[in-house]
Amino acid sequence: MKNWDKFRNWLIALLVCEFTLLLLCFFYAPQILLEQLLFFFLALFAAVVLSDLLLVWTLIISFGLGIIFLITGIVYMTTPQVLILLFSFPLLTGILTKVRYYLFKTALKVQDKTEDAQVDYRAMLDNQTDGVIQSLLIHWSHEDMFFELKPKEYSRVLTQIQEVIRQELSEHDQLYYLSNGDFLVLTEDNKLSLQELYENNLKGNLERLVFHGDDGNQGIQYQTGYQTIDWENSSKYPKFTDLASNLKRQLETDVIVEY
Repeated sequence: MKNWDKFRNWLIALLVCEFTLLLLCFFYAPQILLEQLLFFFLALFAAVVLSDLLLVWTLIISFGLGIIFLITGIVYMTTPQVLILLFSFPLLTGILTKVRYYLFKTALKVQDKTEDAQVDYRAMLDNQTDGVIQSLLIHWSHEDMFFELKPKEYSRVLTQIQEVIRQELSEHDQLYYLSNGDFLVLTEDNKLSLQELYENNLKGNLERLVFHGDDGNQGIQYQTGYQTIDWENSSKYPKFTDLASNLKRQLETDVIVEY
């Protein structure tokens, strides 16, 4: 629900921003009220049609042209009119970009299960005696870049990654998606090392997946982090956030080795 909450918050921010701009126009610059409405619909159109990269360039160019024509040129406008026209389109476009981003994230079939992972990890620690908890974090490298390229294809690949991992796990293993391309496996079953499972089975199956982009197929890379928790080191990871931080630090090391 995190993505839904962020989508709702940014949508409310958009409505509040547009309402505030209209009020400012009504009281201080009524002559540009229609222009402000036009900017809103232009920003909405840009957010729907353009990619993130094109949106960034649109923001830069529109702001630059606004400065040139409204400040350095000979423009017979009051200061409130100039300021509203200068900042309204970039501001609305920036907020709409966030609204679109979290709308796509909310529509993904694979949703964030961080809260479930926190609850289950706490239960495993509470029930732990002499056993060992294994944790394996599998990260889709550069997943944000793939999301920006083609959100629908990103959703398909993310679902496939989850299915490939799930097929290799036993009934005792728990799989969670932690957002941002992170898949976490937790298990109290020590018959087989999760690290060996990844190297011998999962890695090859995952690397067979491809991203179908507009310019052709692209391979997918992964980074991993692995940690066992027993009675000797359980004090280092009393909270799920401690374990997650350690696993993500291992991902950073994996990236350095890769490059």
